[in-house]
Amino acid sequence: MNNTFPLTIKEVLKRPVFQGAEVIAGHDGLSRPVRWVHIMEVTEIGHLLNGNELILSTGIGWKNNPRLALSLLEQMVEKDVSGLCLELGTYVNHLPEELIRFADKHQFPIIIFKEKVRFIDITQDLHRLSIQNQYDLMLRLESASNQFNHLLLAANSFRRILRLIHQYLRVQVAYHSVDGKIEFYPNIDPKLQKDYMEKIKAAQPNLIINSSATSASKPVQAMGRKFGDLIIMSEKVLTDFDYLVLERAATALSLDRMRLLYTEEKKRQKENDWILAWLRGEHSKETIVQFLNELDAKIMADKSLTCLCEIDSSDRDLDLTYYSTLFQNIFMQHGFFPLTSYKRSYLIFVLLNREKEHDYRNRLKQALAQIYENKQLKKYLNNPFRFAAGKLLPLEKLNESYEQAKKTIYLQKKMNLSQCYFYDDLYVYQIILQLDRQNELQELVDTYLGPVIQFDQERNGDLLRTLSVLLEVNGSKKDAAERLFIVRQTLYHRIEKIKELLGEDFMESEKRLAIEFALYAHQFLRKKISAQT
Repeated sequence: MNNTFPLTIKEVLKRPVFQGAEVIAGHDGLSRPVRWVHIMEVTEIGHLLNGNELILSTGIGWKNNPRLALSLLEQMVEKDVSGLCLELGTYVNHLPEELIRFADKHQFPIIIFKEKVRFIDITQDLHRLSIQNQYDLMLRLESASNQFNHLLLAANSFRRILRLIHQYLRVQVAYHSVDGKIEFYPNIDPKLQKDYMEKIKAAQPNLIINSSATSASKPVQAMGRKFGDLIIMSEKVLTDFDYLVLERAATALSLDRMRLLYTEEKKRQKENDWILAWLRGEHSKETIVQFLNELDAKIMADKSLTCLCEIDSSDRDLDLTYYSTLFQNIFMQHGFFPLTSYKRSYLIFVLLNREKEHDYRNRLKQALAQIYENKQLKKYLNNPFRFAAGKLLPLEKLNESYEQAKKTIYLQKKMNLSQCYFYDDLYVYQIILQLDRQNELQELVDTYLGPVIQFDQERNGDLLRTLSVLLEVNGSKKDAAERLFIVRQTLYHRIEKIKELLGEDFMESEKRLAIEFALYAHQFLRKKISAQT
């Protein structure tokens, strides 16, 4: 299919109005494109031109001045003018050899008319032809657009669109996806791929006007997401029609990628809803096993756990899909089959255990360590993220593991337990959470620590901290004094006051255990109140 546009000098010379014309220089430049025709008689023309114009002149502005004539020619070459048509006889009888040599050197066509011609006839004819070509181009472009749209309704539309571009333009087509994969149409010999890779790197989005490239690219993108670049490569200089078809094809591919994205998102949303229902405990074991078999028959897991990842949602440019994929790959390396769900600022991973149960904690710790040490994450993720995991439980009890993971991440934030990934490692805080939910925690604190807290508030004292340190060092007065940075005599006075408030037996094992628990509970309540205010 002929797609030559715009006109060339060679085609212009075939017009009836050029019947008596003769090319006297620049024969190698007859393929230069002609976008417009101008009549010019001035000698300073650089600021008046856009390029690819055919200039008509009688030479009146530079007659009998070879140096001025050469300057004019240099300006035309510099501005990428298509060629010069000169009427001989009235003002100029011949061209100096210096001008002809210069034109030949730069492949710049000079066409002469040995008789008077009507420039108005030339401009009307070529402009009429140019407009007709534009109209024909738009018809062909409309046809191409319709065919692209029609292909969007067919199966395997992506590959068919690439084929249609090739058929229309007779160019090599390539699609360079954002993940680095390159698809060629037609397929090329692997030995030639290196050469084409260089062309792909050189291909840039080009302006339609005044472009002289042999390759061009157009991004394939939709709704702010880029899927890849569509690239065309030719042995000849690309034309306006090539660029316009490339643009329409890129739009069609964007719609095709958007349709696939919508389909995948709809499927992902359906899976996400199913997994969220599983996390709420709404599926039976038989339903879960059936779902997993349909997903991947090779899973073969009878236990799973929930691992939550909280990422700062204030970063609007955050691509959760990228991080989800990265984390999933790491989890798989450590013997888990991950299923992913999303809920607000949380990534929820259902980790199906595929290896021995006894070492699942170590494997998960290794996976999390690998994530935290990932250089890409350190480089691009401005704000830290946190992980928390519930227990490994039978498939039908995943909801319990999910609740445990939520409690763990809650305590991580409240108590600064950033290195506590597992619910099992919460120890005393598991009981604290249970009592807090039953609104019995404050009563326990008042019972075992109330008098000390009240004394500190009324006297601006430091008995509570003294009590906490004394218990931490197992009653060692020497160590306690050093930690508190006080002399022993001061410590003795404080201990006597604590005995007065809590009883002489406050260091006895059972009472001491209750007091230590109350200290943890008091710390928890203080941070809870602080967070609320």
